Amino acid sequence: GRYDVVCPVEQAFALHEAWPGSELVVVPDAGHAASEPGIAAALVAATDRFAERLS
Repeated sequence: GRYDVVCPVEQAFALHEAWPGSELVVVPDAGHAASEPGIAAALVAATDRFAERLS
C-alpha cells in the first residue's frame, strides 16, 4: 500500500523493475497489512488474474 512502512513504495518499485514480467499495484489508501480492505481486494484480484493464467 501507499503508506507501507515495512516495504516502502520505492523499494516495491525497485523490486518490480528487477523482476521481469512483474506487475506492481500500489493501493492508495493502505499500508502493509493484508487485513486492510484495499490490500485484501488487491490480493483477491491478483489471485484471480493468476488463476486465469493457469486455466
